[in-house]
Amino acid sequence: MKVTVLISQGDEFLIGRVNEIPAVMTQGKTINDVMDNISDALSLYAQGSFENMVFNDQSVEDEIYGTLISTKELEFA
Repeated sequence: MKVTVLISQGDEFLIGRVNEIPAVMTQGKTINDVMDNISDALSLYAQGSFENMVFNDQSVEDEIYGTLISTKELEFA
């Protein structure tokens, strides 16, 4: 499965989230850190650890995620 990772500049760290699964998000100091952490978060999600998390409020998302700086595709098995 391919997913799109949206990477935004937060106050102190970069913030990454999976576009297709908004509950999967993480942070890191570099884009590579974010991509590594997103892979871990996706694994936890696939195991059911995040199954009850929902993030519906777009205005809150905009405040948390800041300015979009990159999008990356990630192949997740």
